Amino acid sequence: MIAKFLASAAALTLALSASASTAAADAPTNPLDALTAGEIDRTVAILTAAKQVNAETRYPTITLLENPKPEVLTWSPGQPFERRARAVYLRGDRLFEADVNLTGGRVDSVREIKDRQSSILFEEFLGASEVVKKDSRWRAAMGKRGFTTFDDIICAPLTVGPVIDQRYRGLRLLKVPCFDKAGAVNNVYGRPIEGLLAIVDVRKGAVLDVIDEGVVPIPKDVPSEAYDPATSTRKPTRPVQIRSPQGPNFSLTGSQISWDKWNFHLRVDKRLGPIISRITWQDGNTPRQVAYQISTAEMFVPYMDPSQTWAYRAYMDIGEYGFGALSSPLKPGSDCPVDARFLDAVISDDHGKPMTLKNVVCVFERDTGEPLWRHYEFFTDSHESRPNVELVVRMAPEVGNYDYLLDYAFNRNGEIEVRVGAYGIIATKGVAARKMQDASAAADTKYGTLVAPNLLGVNHDHFMSFRVDMDVDGQDNRLVVDKFVKRKLTSNPLRHSLWQVERSVVGSEEALDSMHEPVWYRVESGSRRNAMGNSTSYQLVPGHSDLSILDADEPQQQRASFSGAPLWVTRYNPGETFAAGVYPNQNRDVEGLPRFIADHQPIANQDLVLWYTVGFRHQTRSEDWPVMPELWHSFKLRPFNFFDRNPGLDVPPANAAHSN
Repeated sequence: MIAKFLASAAALTLALSASASTAAADAPTNPLDALTAGEIDRTVAILTAAKQVNAETRYPTITLLENPKPEVLTWSPGQPFERRARAVYLRGDRLFEADVNLTGGRVDSVREIKDRQSSILFEEFLGASEVVKKDSRWRAAMGKRGFTTFDDIICAPLTVGPVIDQRYRGLRLLKVPCFDKAGAVNNVYGRPIEGLLAIVDVRKGAVLDVIDEGVVPIPKDVPSEAYDPATSTRKPTRPVQIRSPQGPNFSLTGSQISWDKWNFHLRVDKRLGPIISRITWQDGNTPRQVAYQISTAEMFVPYMDPSQTWAYRAYMDIGEYGFGALSSPLKPGSDCPVDARFLDAVISDDHGKPMTLKNVVCVFERDTGEPLWRHYEFFTDSHESRPNVELVVRMAPEVGNYDYLLDYAFNRNGEIEVRVGAYGIIATKGVAARKMQDASAAADTKYGTLVAPNLLGVNHDHFMSFRVDMDVDGQDNRLVVDKFVKRKLTSNPLRHSLWQVERSVVGSEEALDSMHEPVWYRVESGSRRNAMGNSTSYQLVPGHSDLSILDADEPQQQRASFSGAPLWVTRYNPGETFAAGVYPNQNRDVEGLPRFIADHQPIANQDLVLWYTVGFRHQTRSEDWPVMPELWHSFKLRPFNFFDRNPGLDVPPANAAHSN
């Protein structure tokens, strides 16, 4: 992960500031709605009146503080509801959290947070970049590399990982590598100034140290992702599109989305990105609860290079930067279908002002090109099949060089699929080797793949934790393990072996590391049964998921302990939201999920939360350069005895006439 290209970022800041005055200030219509522009302003006004903040205060986040879950579950449209905000702010070198009651116009609580660092401010990125270029030590090191002017040098500040060096404890830090962007248009990562790194104290605006490991050749080639018809061997294709020529089949009322038999609430959070809440399925006249909330919970991206200028690179992209804050505009016709509904998001900036992010969410339907179900009956020449159409909610956080796509997809069989797509540009390191036949190639490629002359794609991992608050027909739930066990048959001449299912209930909070064994995990209702007498449930179907294989006492791994298990289960606690804790930036302590399960609370017939780790290992390859093709991973929530029969049985055939 490399921080945003700051020249573009500065332009974006101006654009966002300009749009802040036009941010929607409509009153919320649902207790789960994101804070409006007016509510963000009101939060700061209440804190100012209470003398908790001043003009110099900076705000990493101002976000909705959700009302208690029981209140939200019993709320109906039209009923009044309380509005609260949580502000995380920096007053000088001190960090505070405040809970603000917007309805009552008061500050309910203020807590000073000791020995922790908040997520990074946008202005800190810009400031760290500029201060580096003024440092005499850095300039001297650049001179050794042949640079005397720096107009084409961009410096991309990065979070520093867990602070190990005692000299830096308590300081607010960024580490700053740089690139030569001369001639670059759409890819500025092809010419790294390798072996050179500045360490910046962002509070003082000073360079603490400059690390120079020696001059490494700078690649000559300037990469480009632009289409060049002169060199392309492909002819343009006829249009292939996903369209809804008669209009969409979903409705959007405020932040509430209804489609087919699904109904759910959508909001965008500055840290977590999309949050999908109160997910129900309309079963006849009854809306049935499936899940209360699904969202990201943290992301850990460790790089596998031990050098001094790379070993620290083990990012917590959500807790250090924020997926909502880094959400990028979506482009009709490529990022999303042309007929998609595009939505804006309102978040707070460093100064506590509201700003609007334009077109950062799209909602659309698509025919997958596969049948929802089918059967051809040979004996009667009967062919029944139904088109598989799904509803997708998509967002694209742009975390520096990486672009992620987050999809929440709902289909007409009662399934929810959560998908993570990795796109963008791999993080690159300058090396001496130009080809694998060069004398230095073996040493240069110990930790990655040579993808271009003098350029290495460094190996790394991605681990994204999702928080899945299940409410299967209510909150009286239990986690069931279906284990597939081989049975030997000793007295049957027709068969020697088969398998049976051994069912057990998980009794207490724990990390579950047996997902690659022959087991299934289901969240089962403790009170409702289907027509056959089976307890209703939803199964968590894992996609392929790698786990971190770093040592448990590795400093980079300690704060990302969630990545060591594919599935965790906890009892619902409104204070347990982030898989690696509230403040992972620079933190070395083990927090988040290991602490959540430390008391091993009983979970049978309780309100349960699953935490699933979507993990994928990235051994880089030539095909990843200069821009990476798609790489998708996912998991699915699948009904298991939740219905009395196939819920897609009543889906009309593809040629059925539409009726309003």
